[in-house]
Amino acid sequence: MKKFEYSFSALWTGCLISVINENDENLNKIINNCYNKTLSFEQEFSRFRTDSVLSKLNKEKRLKVSEDFLSLVYKSREIYKLTNAYFNPLIDVRKIWYINDFDKKEFRKLEINEDLSFDKVKNYWDELEIWENMNLDFWSIAKWFLAQKLSDYLTEKWYKNNLVNLWWDIYASWLNLEWKKWQIAISSPFLENENIDIIEISNESISTSWIYKRKWKIDWKKYHHIRNPFSSKTQNEIVSASIIHQFWYMTDWLATWVIAMWKQKAIDFCKNSNIKFMFIFNDWKILKEI
Repeated sequence: MKKFEYSFSALWTGCLISVINENDENLNKIINNCYNKTLSFEQEFSRFRTDSVLSKLNKEKRLKVSEDFLSLVYKSREIYKLTNAYFNPLIDVRKIWYINDFDKKEFRKLEINEDLSFDKVKNYWDELEIWENMNLDFWSIAKWFLAQKLSDYLTEKWYKNNLVNLWWDIYASWLNLEWKKWQIAISSPFLENENIDIIEISNESISTSWIYKRKWKIDWKKYHHIRNPFSSKTQNEIVSASIIHQFWYMTDWLATWVIAMWKQKAIDFCKNSNIKFMFIFNDWKILKEI
């Protein structure tokens, strides 16, 4: 058996697909299909593209959408209730200067009237309706949805030993080249190019969110990209959060929103919900329950 790796840029980030197989016959075609699926996904869900389906819905407020789009809405409703609204896809990060792709370094605060009443979002079969002052954004769940879809597609094509990494939203299917669990390195928030731990997973997802990379300073005030829906203050105690779960939709959103929950509330939530996690705090301490 051999390990074949393919990388490409999409979704404003790096994407890596690893496949374990005897040969790469027909694999290039399969990976090209994965790339095309990623571009189609971006066209549908990107908040940075004015011509995306998501942007069109936010502008028109009522629109027929795809099955994938509705699936993200349904999962978001489930998570919204589970977290008592700490997870909310209506949170508008443009209110904290995050108006464009982070790499463009274009930060400008927008004064926005924000309606966070996600329970009022309605769908009538395949037609979705949002209200004035609502701006739907799946940024904290969509990449993981795609990672699972790509991994499932590879498995359907008989490449069941695979790993899909969409900038630390990862799904690991079956086993690696050594016929062991896939090993995922967790980067140190404090030492550049250093890993702080290795986590092993199989047929599971892992997502890592952090506040030490996507951050900026405006008028001497520090910001990062994770907002608490109930407070204007930002949380800085948890600098990195990794969540492991068998279901894709449990990892990406939770890795983001446990940071918004504040330290003790995040710990209690994960323990009470039997969520496997690893938190790295700003004092260099680590809490790991896996």
